[in-house]
Amino acid sequence: MSKIRKGIILGQTLAKAGLTVSAILILISGTLYAQNSSMIGSNLVTNNQNQIDLSKVATSTTMITNETAFVGGFDTKYNITGTPLNIKESKDLIISSIVHDFAKSSTVGYVKNSNSASNLSGKTEIGNPFASNEQITQRIQELLSKSIENATSSNTKLIEIKCLFGNSLAAFSCSSFPLL
Repeated sequence: MSKIRKGIILGQTLAKAGLTVSAILILISGTLYAQNSSMIGSNLVTNNQNQIDLSKVATSTTMITNETAFVGGFDTKYNITGTPLNIKESKDLIISSIVHDFAKSSTVGYVKNSNSASNLSGKTEIGNPFASNEQITQRIQELLSKSIENATSSNTKLIEIKCLFGNSLAAFSCSSFPLL
């Protein structure tokens, strides 16, 4: 009975975390939306050609064994859609929004660094297997900058940048695609 109750409590906690992430995304989307809006009289007028859409989907698995919870696999997917010019002009805001959002996630402390062992003076020591916040931030900035640069050189009207950040820093990725 105790295991079932803990599972229900954990499920409720994960649901609350999902709602929190949704609220953050609405705030981030609102910031990007507001950046490209103008006020005329008392009505808010927007130009869809200037809008950038930033969306996020986060998934995670928690394993419960012998009344102990363990973080399993997780990933966070970000999609950025807009015109090459608008994405280029909003590059800093896009990067800072994603870095800030990912840094606030509950799974950020579980991202593994690919360099977890060190060899000092002939002795192999086990290092911290987890990536630091600085390493994560730097990796996200590098990937997004490169993808935005590649995407904005496109001759297409709309582009989409897809990023996937998961358990391993080495497996973080961003790619850009032209949209029809």
